[in-house]
Amino acid sequence: MKPVKAIRLTLGELMAADTAYLANAAATKIALVKEAFTPDENLAIGDLTLADFTGSTPLALGAGTQLAGNDPETGDQRVTMKDPAGGLRWESTNTANLPQTIYGFALTDNAGTGLLATELLPNPLTITEAGQEVTIGSARFTIVLEPVS
Repeated sequence: MKPVKAIRLTLGELMAADTAYLANAAATKIALVKEAFTPDENLAIGDLTLADFTGSTPLALGAGTQLAGNDPETGDQRVTMKDPAGGLRWESTNTANLPQTIYGFALTDNAGTGLLATELLPNPLTITEAGQEVTIGSARFTIVLEPVS
């Protein structure tokens, strides 16, 4: 069966409000990943090597129900994680543990022990000195209107 639009649009709302994962009172976090990986639904946090340069501490996202909406161009449902104050930005403050190449990022639970999602950067970034930054746009899930067959 193919659900009607009203049913499909509830998927994003339910996901955004799910207190077991995205809408937990203890905010989820975004961590940078410093070794190459392939996003896959079977990844675990132990499969990733997180960045450890000074200034790469995972950032806590906004707690509670996240943001859900419908893309007017594609019809896709989107769930956008609430950005922290200052956005999703990390800056190296010294040269400890450099250079590091950042390949992507991971959405984790608040403890950093449960992996919820991963994404690759369009191009890996190599941090080589103090004052260099990694900035990513919004962390977002997309529920595609029509599955690829």
